[in-house]
Amino acid sequence: MMNRIFSKKLLGLVGVSFVLGSSQLAMALVPNNVAIIVNSGSTNTIGYRIYVSPTGEVNYVDGKGSNRGKLSKKLTREFFRDVKIAEPLSNLSVKQGCAKSVSFGTTTTIKLADQQSQDISCPGNEKAQRLDNDVIAIAKALNVVNVPKSQGKPLPPQNF
Repeated sequence: MMNRIFSKKLLGLVGVSFVLGSSQLAMALVPNNVAIIVNSGSTNTIGYRIYVSPTGEVNYVDGKGSNRGKLSKKLTREFFRDVKIAEPLSNLSVKQGCAKSVSFGTTTTIKLADQQSQDISCPGNEKAQRLDNDVIAIAKALNVVNVPKSQGKPLPPQNF
């Protein structure tokens, strides 16, 4: 009897471990057409990551936890259009020496396939400004914010 109870508990733990491991693996295997918005957080706040698919389906994680959402067709279309116009993202112009608060300053980048932007929250031209505006609109639509560290949980590690 005791062995059966132990076996069932062990089997349950193995199942939970498999599911957790699978979800981490799934996050590590982000399709090439999914854009990832990464906000670094700051000394006092927790950052966030938003995974945006071309269909507007979104997965995100911030200091409040992880969630899913759906963006409007218009916002999704504008965001991916602006990303395309800004390619290659690594060449996107940003202001050098952009002044930010030591305690609350964050950086925001966009990653798509093998491209990654510099900090778009310091836009150096109209292309970067449009992307910064898109990211602000996406975060607002999803109610994703920089949660104070005292009020949230740290983000899980980024596996890519």
